[in-house]
Amino acid sequence: MWFNWGKTAKVVILLLVVVAICFLVFRNALLRHYTDKYVSAYSSLYKTAIQVKQCEFVGFKTIAVSGICISPSQTDSLLYISDIKASVSLWGLLKGLMRFTNLEIENASLHIIKKSENNNFSFLMKNKAKEKQDTLFVSNTCDYASLANSIINTVFDVIPSSVQFKNISVQLNTDSLSVRLHTPELIIDEDNFQAQFTSEEDSLKNTWQAQGIINKDNNTAQLKLFSKDNDVMFPLLKNKYKLSMSCDTTFLSLAASDFSNGVLTLTGNARLNNLQANHWRISPKNVVIKECAVNYSVSIGSNYFQIDSATSVRLNSIDIYPFVNYILSPSQQLSLKVRIPESNAQDFFESLPTGLFANLEGIKTQGNLAYQLYFSIDSDLPDSLKFSSVLSKKDFKVLDYGNTDLRKINGDFLYTAYEKEKAVRAFSVGASNPNYAPLDNISNFLKNAIMTSEDGNFYGHSGFNENMFRKSIAENYKQKRFVRGGSTISMQLVKNVFLLRNKTIARKVEEALIVWLIESNRLVSKSRMYEVYLNIIELGPNVYGVGEAARFYFNKQASQLTLEESIFIAMIVPRPKWFKYNFDEQGKLKPSTADFYNVIAGHFVKRGLITEDERAVLLPEIELAGIARNYIIKKDTTLLKEEKQLDVPDGYEY
Repeated sequence: MWFNWGKTAKVVILLLVVVAICFLVFRNALLRHYTDKYVSAYSSLYKTAIQVKQCEFVGFKTIAVSGICISPSQTDSLLYISDIKASVSLWGLLKGLMRFTNLEIENASLHIIKKSENNNFSFLMKNKAKEKQDTLFVSNTCDYASLANSIINTVFDVIPSSVQFKNISVQLNTDSLSVRLHTPELIIDEDNFQAQFTSEEDSLKNTWQAQGIINKDNNTAQLKLFSKDNDVMFPLLKNKYKLSMSCDTTFLSLAASDFSNGVLTLTGNARLNNLQANHWRISPKNVVIKECAVNYSVSIGSNYFQIDSATSVRLNSIDIYPFVNYILSPSQQLSLKVRIPESNAQDFFESLPTGLFANLEGIKTQGNLAYQLYFSIDSDLPDSLKFSSVLSKKDFKVLDYGNTDLRKINGDFLYTAYEKEKAVRAFSVGASNPNYAPLDNISNFLKNAIMTSEDGNFYGHSGFNENMFRKSIAENYKQKRFVRGGSTISMQLVKNVFLLRNKTIARKVEEALIVWLIESNRLVSKSRMYEVYLNIIELGPNVYGVGEAARFYFNKQASQLTLEESIFIAMIVPRPKWFKYNFDEQGKLKPSTADFYNVIAGHFVKRGLITEDERAVLLPEIELAGIARNYIIKKDTTLLKEEKQLDVPDGYEY
């Protein structure tokens, strides 16, 4: 059969014309029909009022919608949009995708309310358990590389080439928080992005300027955030997390993304200038970083995330090279490496964030320093945990100690004791104090018992016991809570003498740096460090030092303590205020204390401090002869219970 192709083509063209005419004639009716249909369906599904005042075509492929309002019953409206104009990509429609080439939104308001008595968004939290189970999000196994690549491609794909938002506001109200974010205008035109934002958080108001580039062809983007008038304050952080944070410039870029062989690789850089932060968990002072820049390379596999070794961090004047590998299955495994190559020592200390390490501010040094950290753990094999931290030096010397002379403990000095971050007592550490006990005037049993209990290798390490620290981390991980500390006597001494008792991240880092400066540069001898430690350690209610403890418990000199008495004092070091709960109603040590006595005695035998015969007759029996006798509760168990509730210890620290 022969076809007349010319006639057929005319028929096809005629049909297309008829379809086009029908579409133009009836398109608004169809659009209104489907709009009403979906508005009614979703209003019924979510049991909320959804309104669309007008919806019509403007031109061949542009849709104009006005008067959109979502109002949950018996509460304030969630969303109102005055006008939307959106031009649809015909090519996208032919492929079955809704893609906008142009998007304009004017006068829009999103108001989120979350208060104790009500909220205006819970209607969206529908149970979707019956939805299909064939999506990537709900499958038993998740390919994180494919998921991340899909999200990135989708985000860049749906961003219109031309965007104009005018008078857009987002407001959040809770019982304790009121935040509003408003932009008078946001524009994306030919890959260029610019906007102005005003954030209001209670009485705090900030204006942000934003500009950047969004390149849809190669999935790259840049964003610069700054303020011409004052530092940018980040909203939500202060009231929600008690964190004050500001900076004058923020820059972030995604330079490239590559998905090949099942691995997604992202590269780019970020920069913060004059970052200021304040949070009680970080430091009691404002922390300032003048410049922080990151060149990142991140890899995402099907079951792992990795910060590659090509990543570098510039912190003021020093370069830091991190590596992180986190495997999610079959067991969770985390590996962390941090390397600071050999750098000028003065640059190292001056690059430390201001306000983070008060004792080290103003320090002057010469020579070079380098640092390496390695940490790895397998969730199925926590006891195989690996940890190493090494700060090495070359021709290093301290020229000026700045705020704090770390050598002060070589002589007499005033010590201030703290309890729950408050100063409770100050006393002299030295000969002017009648309770001071020189190392030679302390019982050898006591010196060895405390060292065995707290830091058996004190004279053998340089301030840090990595093996003890590894065991501490592994045990805490297995118990899912903090049960074991890893502090050496050097670390405890530095914490007590130089640092406040506020439990911050910065305090632990400053503690480690001071210990390294003292130990590696031999600013104080080991014997002097131990002598000071024994004379300031808390050993009871307002009892500090072994001299006071010997009198408080046994009405003796520290040099006169017996083996049994010495082991008892060593036993209460972790929880000195709880000493009385080691006794029964007759004032005798409870049987449960025998385990500690046996452990210490076993170490004493191995070190030749006592014989096996002496160990065999050792019993946890002591006779309180000092003021401590008055603290022993014998009969009133109700009072005992009440005191336990009031006298809860702070717990161990490491």
